[in-house]
Amino acid sequence: MKRISINTAEAIFEPFWDPELREMEQWSFELSEEAGTKLVDWWCSYNFEWQKARKGETVLSMSRDYPDGLPVGDYDLLLLSVMVPVGCAVRIEAATDHGPRRMESEPFGEGKRELALPLEGAERLLSLRLSVLAAGGTGMGWFNWIGLQNSRKLPDDLRRFSCWDAEWKGQLHPLGIPLAFRPKYGIFFSGEELDQMRALYREKREAGSPSPFAPDASYESYWDPESCIGDFVNFWDDTRYCRERDSRHYLIRNGVRAAMYGVLEKDAASLRLAARYAMSILACTHWDDGMICDFPAGSWDHRCFVQSLCLYDLVFIYDLAHEFFTVPATSRLFRRLAEEGLASITYNTWRYEYIFHNNQMIWFSQGRMAAYALLNREWPRTAPYMELAYRDVVENIENTVLPDGGYVEGPTYFTCVGQNGGQALYLYARTTGKSMAEVTPSRLQASANFADALISTDREQDMIPICDGKPLMPQSHLAFMANLLPESGWNAMFWKSVDRSGGLADDYFALLSQSAGRRASYAPPAFLQMPDLNLAASHRLLDGEWVKLVVLGNRSGAGHTHEDKGSFILEYAGQTFAMDPGTCDYSSPFSMLYKYCQRHNVLAPTGSRIRAAAENPCMQTIPVEGEGDERQLRLSLEAGKAYPDYYETWTREIRSGSPEELLISDCYRLKEGCGCTGVEFLWNTVLPVRQEETAFVIEGTRASVRVEIPAGCRGELRRLDMFGGGVQNQIAFVREGTDGRILTRAVLQAKD
Repeated sequence: MKRISINTAEAIFEPFWDPELREMEQWSFELSEEAGTKLVDWWCSYNFEWQKARKGETVLSMSRDYPDGLPVGDYDLLLLSVMVPVGCAVRIEAATDHGPRRMESEPFGEGKRELALPLEGAERLLSLRLSVLAAGGTGMGWFNWIGLQNSRKLPDDLRRFSCWDAEWKGQLHPLGIPLAFRPKYGIFFSGEELDQMRALYREKREAGSPSPFAPDASYESYWDPESCIGDFVNFWDDTRYCRERDSRHYLIRNGVRAAMYGVLEKDAASLRLAARYAMSILACTHWDDGMICDFPAGSWDHRCFVQSLCLYDLVFIYDLAHEFFTVPATSRLFRRLAEEGLASITYNTWRYEYIFHNNQMIWFSQGRMAAYALLNREWPRTAPYMELAYRDVVENIENTVLPDGGYVEGPTYFTCVGQNGGQALYLYARTTGKSMAEVTPSRLQASANFADALISTDREQDMIPICDGKPLMPQSHLAFMANLLPESGWNAMFWKSVDRSGGLADDYFALLSQSAGRRASYAPPAFLQMPDLNLAASHRLLDGEWVKLVVLGNRSGAGHTHEDKGSFILEYAGQTFAMDPGTCDYSSPFSMLYKYCQRHNVLAPTGSRIRAAAENPCMQTIPVEGEGDERQLRLSLEAGKAYPDYYETWTREIRSGSPEELLISDCYRLKEGCGCTGVEFLWNTVLPVRQEETAFVIEGTRASVRVEIPAGCRGELRRLDMFGGGVQNQIAFVREGTDGRILTRAVLQAKD
């Protein structure tokens, strides 16, 4: 790969993010056999992982020669964009025509870094060697790209955007103009609906509820959106695609928050700040995440996530802060909606069939429909395109929501249906004058089952975070589902979320739903099986407290899932005693580590040189079979199907004759030649755990669970690091041998 300029001061010559361009066959690799290092060819980076390493051990080295010498004379720094776990370090060694160059990084924190190796006058790069030094334990990371920088020229390149300031002379009217504090078109809500929200907002604020739309002090540049203007727009705070220097450039959603605060409080300065956010988005060269999406030598793209976000923000801000926009600013806004936003979404819709079969088409529809809702008011010829967008939403829902109401990508990705798709359906209905019942696909009616199966009884969670899930749901998603299914668990989750946030919903749609006052009582079903999604859930009362158990099977080919087939989640007395780690910021290696079977409540093979892993995505259908009622429960599944390289068979059976006792039977036989010599039963929790002679006791606030050490096993208590500094306490029952049965007994008990 020759060096490719990306601006007047920088160039890339190793684009590891692009599977079509990276030249990994030109690299030589040295992998630590002792650490169990392996390489993973990923879709947007080149990844590596290791199973167990000593502190300071070199777990990976990779090197490449440049026989003709790569010209570097126009640059003074070699840059490596790389991500490794907290505490790890990276070494760069280069041979140049002016001698060797070497640097070793400081231990990494939680962020991706661009390491700079001074070239010190070198004209040609002859070879390069990269090494990863572990902080100890298990880890993984990735290489993004290698490039060059002229640090003297870079400031001039970046100054291209310094012409914009808070005044926006000729683009925005100044403070002091008359304001009605009413939406221009009522795209999202009418003036009457705004009055309804204001009344609730004032009532709750006077009662002491904090405003969810007030400025967030943690955003350093909240009051200075112009400082975030650049060639690209960050995908929220996801740092996988942007440059290190663009970290914390939050142009997305801050303007929406400022606009809502402005109209609710009748605060002119906040409303004009929202308009400044809109102008700053308009001033960015590309509505893409970063230069890897617009690399001159490749066609790699991150689809149109950012474009959809920009469309939504701009339409929302313009409808509420329209009085501040001059004619030139309005014309530019409409043009960029069409050329930069809708055109990109249309390109993705034409090119990628797969986006109709996962969360993405509906994800993009929120911004897409908002743009058409605005353009329809001024450009009538856009009406047929809005109809196409609506049909795409319906097709995506029908393709992805299962007959049993489940969603194969888990509860967090189902928020794309309620939040993004729900917004798209709502905006389409408002624009066309149709009712929500008329435009909402009937398939969504079954999703009450999904809520019942995964609603969390943990006081700090909305849903159990299986797959790439998180425990808290967006209120706009919950509000849509609650309006659609007011007697279901969705409604209970919505009000639980509003109560947790201080009494005021944090989104306009959620605030509208809250002002309608549709709180309803809810009791979860005693037993529920989802035959298409393949999971089962049980709700039973013990001493007046809910005992909830969820057992995970698999739907063939399900995406965004983890190596968790056969895993279980146990909640009791408002806390989680056996957890699913879910996911975290995708920018962090922990988002990959959380997928591992070694982080779930499974029977994991042990003793192999590299990490024993389940197939993921798992192409086997693994049903959860059994029955249950208010007192008893019996479930079983062939979980070993998820480990085609390791298990000849692994059958898990879970029995409970009464809520206070749980029996887990694991019968297994490892495959000959799989490299494993035993298994370990894993039970994970973030609650405190103490070890006794024959058991481990998990201590909750109002209850405890005693997990007895099975016969023939050795008990271990491990403490695994988590994203953000938490600890995952892992109980492990280790058993040597390639076949056998492990019977684990757990006893639940309320505290006095």
